[in-house]
Parts: sequence; structure tokens; C-alpha cells
Amino acid sequence: MIPFSAIFSVDFFFSLGYVILSIVGLVLAASYRRSQEGKMSLFLLLTTALIAAYYTMQWLLSSFISFYVSNYAASHPDFQVPTWVNMALVILFTALNYAFIVTLVLTAWFARRKARSESVVLAQGPEETSPQELTSESAVDVEQSGATGDTVIPAEPTVPGPEA
Repeated sequence: MIPFSAIFSVDFFFSLGYVILSIVGLVLAASYRRSQEGKMSLFLLLTTALIAAYYTMQWLLSSFISFYVSNYAASHPDFQVPTWVNMALVILFTALNYAFIVTLVLTAWFARRKARSESVVLAQGPEETSPQELTSESAVDVEQSGATGDTVIPAEPTVPGPEA
């Protein structure tokens, strides 16, 4: 039997740190999306959720679940973990890794596309931009935010004042 204190190794605390950092990243991504009024891509939230799930499962499997399974196996010599459990975990972790990579690439692609469309609008100036380009860019923003065209809030006009 392995004592419970054996769980608390250096690897346990590194894995716990990864879990905490990934959850903080998820919270920051959600708050950033709120601060942008929903105009940030949902792929950023999905990416941080996937990495948080990955690190949490890895931490749990390498510490607590491993502890309980190894102690059970030590007290029951005929116990064997079914082969499908190992295969299911391999498939799950592989799917999480690939999903993380795909969402990370999509997040970068949408951010690059948005930055490129904003730079084109700034370079052309408002009088040179055609109404079709403005419509397509607002459609991209609405598509990324998941909002409908009815909920778009117009920008406040600039009013000269003491803070200017």
C-alpha cells in the first residue's frame, strides 16, 4: 500500500500549477470577451476550455486516480485494468490535443483576418471604403461574436470636452 502523502510530489504541484494557470486563462478569456462586448471569437474560449480540461484530467489521472487504482491493485492481486480503459484514455487525450491545436489555429486565423480587415479600413479611410466592404466586415464581426444584426450597439459620437 502506498501512503496518501506519496501523491504530493514535485510533479503533483507542477500539474496543479498548470491546472490553476489554465483555469485563470479561461477566466481571463471570458472576461476579455465580455470587455469586447462579445466581439471576440468563441474559438479563444473553446481553446482555453480545452486546455483547462486537458490539464485537469491529466492532473487527476496522474495523482488521485493513480493512487486509488494502485492501492486497490495492491490489495487485490487478481485485479487488472481493462484494456478498453487505456485505449479510451489514449483516444480522449489525443482528441483533446488535436482539438486544442485546431481551435488555436482557428483563433489565430480569425484574429489575423480581423486585424487585416481593420488595417484595410484604416488605410483606405472612411471616404474611400465602399459600403459593401463595411457590410462584409460587420458581418465578420457578427459571425465571430455570435450576435445578430439587431443587437449591434452604435459607437458613441466623440464630443469635445474637458477630458479631450
